[in-house]
Amino acid sequence: MDVFDQVRELRPTYSPSAQAPRRALHREIARSQRSRPLRRIAVVSLGGAAVAAAVVTAVAVSPPGVVSQPQAASASVYLTETAASIRAAASAAPAQLTVVDRRLQFVGGPNTVFLPFGDIRAGATGAVMTESAMTLGEGSDGTTGIVSWTEFHSLEVYGDETAVADAWNSYYGDTDIGPLGTAPEIGPPYSPEIHKETLPVMPADFPADAESFLAAWTQGMEELLAAGIAEGAELVEGDPEESGVNDGVIERYGVPAAEHMIFTLATSPLVQTASPEYRATFLEALALAPGITVEEDSSAVKVLAYASEDTRYRLSIDPSAGAIVQIDEFLLKVPGALWSNHTKDDPLVDVGSAPFVPDEIPSRSVLFRTTPAA
Repeated sequence: MDVFDQVRELRPTYSPSAQAPRRALHREIARSQRSRPLRRIAVVSLGGAAVAAAVVTAVAVSPPGVVSQPQAASASVYLTETAASIRAAASAAPAQLTVVDRRLQFVGGPNTVFLPFGDIRAGATGAVMTESAMTLGEGSDGTTGIVSWTEFHSLEVYGDETAVADAWNSYYGDTDIGPLGTAPEIGPPYSPEIHKETLPVMPADFPADAESFLAAWTQGMEELLAAGIAEGAELVEGDPEESGVNDGVIERYGVPAAEHMIFTLATSPLVQTASPEYRATFLEALALAPGITVEEDSSAVKVLAYASEDTRYRLSIDPSAGAIVQIDEFLLKVPGALWSNHTKDDPLVDVGSAPFVPDEIPSRSVLFRTTPAA
């Protein structure tokens, strides 16, 4: 569960059981991370400077009859150039990083089993684009934290506006988020425990070379996966695989390193606020992970692509500026039922298309904007 989900869902009511908070955490991870079935045994996780991959199929397709233009450079070259620019700017004046998280959520059709929204486009009747944001920077006490934040809110509605409003208002209407269309709250600085986040390779202690960093990241993923599964086994009676309690852990760590690193790059404040040397080495390690290709490189911003069986990522970077510009996630397949109602053998459902939403709109976009520190 990333910081945006934490900010949005900070109002749970737990039962008195000592295990209830941990069960709620696993439920939220499973819900927000889309819960891949446990039959998938691979491993790895959207930030400011990270990505992961392994055992994935990346596909670049040109329309019939169209001759693809030769790429000016490979994805690894662009990632390495971006890393070099980060190091070169290490002594620059302090800056603040604003991270904007946008998500496309659907109602109607197969999404009725999910509350309040689902991810399946085929058969949906309406959709809403949501947004939340936070600005990371150094506070007056010298520590890095959230300088300001914008509450989770609706941005744009597609299709059946009434159906979207009904779903939104029944779930969020009585909370601080408010009914659909409510202007978001702009919050003051605060310090969530972002530095207690656990990464496969922590910023305080990391290998200096990219090859060792990637090896350590992959091993760290395996260790976090094993630890998460062990904890999940303590939360339920019976078979943890059948219960689905481990699905969120598998979703995060049971994927290739490149996929996990890209997801982490998009969602981890700890990575986003790490030292220039860590972020540069991170990108150099990502350049060594298999499966990343070049989608578009005709302008200063290069668009890289990575695809697995059920998710496609688009990573936009500016090598000369040393900047991660945007990370887009396109869901291809998702569970067709709530995590608690499917088994490890249930097939995933194709996300498909909806006539009222262009296919090129991502399921999720994370945008990064760097500005001089106040």
